[in-house]
Amino acid sequence: MSLLPINALYDEFSSLVNHKNLVVESETGSGKSTHLPVWAAEHGRVLVVEPRRIACTALADYLSTQHEQTVGDDIGYAIKLDAQYTDKSKVVFVTPGIALKWFMEDRLVDFKIVIIDEFHERRWDSDLLLSLLKLHQQHRLILTSATMDSTSLAQYIDADVLKSKGRQYPVTHRYISTHSQDMPSNKDLEVRILNILMSLSAQNEHGDVLIFLPGKKEIQQCIQVVRSKFQDVLILPLYAGVSDDIRQQVLTPSGQQRFVFSTNVAETSLTIPNITVVIDSGLERRTHQRNGRTTLSLQAISKANVSQRSGRAGRTQAGTAIHMYGEFAPLEKTTPPELQREELVEPMLAAASCDFVLRNMPFLEVLPMASLSNAELKLQAMKALNEQGEITDYGRRLFPLPIDTLFSHMLSVIIGKAEKETIVDLVSALSVSNKLYSISKKQDALEEFTRWNPKGCDLITLISIVRGHSCEGVIVDKELQSEARKLSIQIRDELGLPDLEVSSRIKREEVLLQLVEKLPELVFVRREKRKEAFGNEKQEVLLGRNSCFPSSYEAALVFDQFSLPGRGSKQTLTIATALAPIDLSLVLNSGLAECRSGEVINQDGEFKIIHEYFYANRKLKTEFVAPDNTDNIAVILNQVDSGLLMPKLKEAREKEIAAWKLYCQLNNKEVSSVTFESWFKEQLEALGVSSIDEMELFDETDFVFHGIPEWELQDFLDSYPQKVVLPDLVLSVEYFPRSKRILLHYHKGQRKGDVKRWELPSWSGWKLQYKKASRTVDIK
Repeated sequence: MSLLPINALYDEFSSLVNHKNLVVESETGSGKSTHLPVWAAEHGRVLVVEPRRIACTALADYLSTQHEQTVGDDIGYAIKLDAQYTDKSKVVFVTPGIALKWFMEDRLVDFKIVIIDEFHERRWDSDLLLSLLKLHQQHRLILTSATMDSTSLAQYIDADVLKSKGRQYPVTHRYISTHSQDMPSNKDLEVRILNILMSLSAQNEHGDVLIFLPGKKEIQQCIQVVRSKFQDVLILPLYAGVSDDIRQQVLTPSGQQRFVFSTNVAETSLTIPNITVVIDSGLERRTHQRNGRTTLSLQAISKANVSQRSGRAGRTQAGTAIHMYGEFAPLEKTTPPELQREELVEPMLAAASCDFVLRNMPFLEVLPMASLSNAELKLQAMKALNEQGEITDYGRRLFPLPIDTLFSHMLSVIIGKAEKETIVDLVSALSVSNKLYSISKKQDALEEFTRWNPKGCDLITLISIVRGHSCEGVIVDKELQSEARKLSIQIRDELGLPDLEVSSRIKREEVLLQLVEKLPELVFVRREKRKEAFGNEKQEVLLGRNSCFPSSYEAALVFDQFSLPGRGSKQTLTIATALAPIDLSLVLNSGLAECRSGEVINQDGEFKIIHEYFYANRKLKTEFVAPDNTDNIAVILNQVDSGLLMPKLKEAREKEIAAWKLYCQLNNKEVSSVTFESWFKEQLEALGVSSIDEMELFDETDFVFHGIPEWELQDFLDSYPQKVVLPDLVLSVEYFPRSKRILLHYHKGQRKGDVKRWELPSWSGWKLQYKKASRTVDIK
């Protein structure tokens, strides 16, 4: 290998690695990702944990080529859906997810040394893996860090710190902004980038250019604009889902000038040859907690990211970093760790699968208590964890599946072979990193799609794409389709289901029926006034801008969603991205709707009670039914309340109940929460009354409220009246014992002036006030 700054550490590294954990701090371009694994392999088998799949495959390819070997011999890799290594491979590059799965299976017994590369990125799975290895204490740990505090990290794992210089070539920095403190912005992003590239072209800049953008959407928009102006330049995208062919074109030098449009996957571990200019938009898409949910939003990068991106320009020659923001923009120092800004459901289940309780594990930062509690509640509701936070047998079946926990749970509750196949293909489609398909906007294509999928059901569309069936109106991302198919094949194999090529028919109705019954949280109904919004008992989602959900359906199962920050500082918008329309009758028949007994009506001498069915605060159905034994109590209450039965009972008892509550307050007793309705219902149940006819056996004196002792009641009512009658004025009285205040409310009367103290009861020691409409005055 060529000499790089990291080579200066070889002797010290070799002398320490057998008896000390190490933190290797070096700037980008030092060669740590390519040299440290080879050095470590001189002392034992090495597992190298890389934060991204593309880095795993690229580094394994590069090192195998350097050693004139085939990938999978001495140096291999294992990523989701792809692996090339053997038990004899000395170095194996893996993603953190694979490393966690292997740790769960055998505690990584076949590896002596574990290198966690680019640890400063602070992914949740890397943080969790390090905590597990720290507790296990059976491996030599080597962490590489370009931009974080190496001292605190070394203290955390009891390690020595080795430092290396970084890039070999100087990098000139240019800032394009109107003010030195301008923050990164996505306004007119593609136009601004085009102008920079045109300027570079005018300056005869012939080197390759790396442009950092926040996501695939922005990459595609910029490529579309730039391609029309630069026909002689090789324009390449680089993000997590690009094909192997495109990745090879990015990593292989070309005689043609190249513009590489990349997300932050190019920030670390990868060396793209011949890059002389980096254009940094200063933006990334990052998750964070908002109102208890993980939301994805466009945000400014940290100063650590700036350093990483700039360093790409000085890897193989002198370069220039062009920053599309002010030199003194107030950027964060580092990006907060994922464990601090995301839900903890996945980390908690992963820790439990390795027989550890997440809240008891040591981390560099204390985990948020609210996030821990929310994750525990969700996993316990799934029955994946018990009350002590330990994994259940069901939880152990969920974790090994290569999909999110919530999708695993969806798959696990479904009964029936064909039904399971349906869900396997659905969650495989939902698990790819980007949107699997889009619908053509051409009218003919839309009509063809409607004929092909008349219900506009995303379940049908997604499963059909995974199974290789589609229609002219559906534009499929072939790379993502291939990834989804591989995932389906893997899960089918693990569950012993038929091969993808011989899939059973899609059991849509049967699956939806089971999901409504077993996962009612997926059931949403349309808001009556805001037709684009759907709600369940806990949250609201919005239809995406390009959703094909039919306007004729009022309910849906929502399989997938993502959250975005709204306009307000605390507002969160949640977009439903995969829906299956269902009939409201399915919601009603499942028993999810709450039945509320309403008004009692008399139809030609026959009583009927109104039953209203609500779900997510929307009334789904109203019906008039003959009262049953439960409703008969409501009928009697209604008749008493309206004065048609025992006309004086309610007023008299409400007066006694109000007096009793005040009596308790004045005598420092616990104040009762009793109401006339709750008390009278108890009386009817105690007497065994269940019909109007039986009420003829009783009169008002049979229903006695036992509150203030009978011999005190009248004196108390005289001292603390609930109504005061004055000339031309009737007042209702409200008492506030704690503040010794009485508020007299205008009830009725023609008096225009205010109330005088002398015409009221004595109420010695109380402050008196009179309120009419919105006006309140003190009575003196």
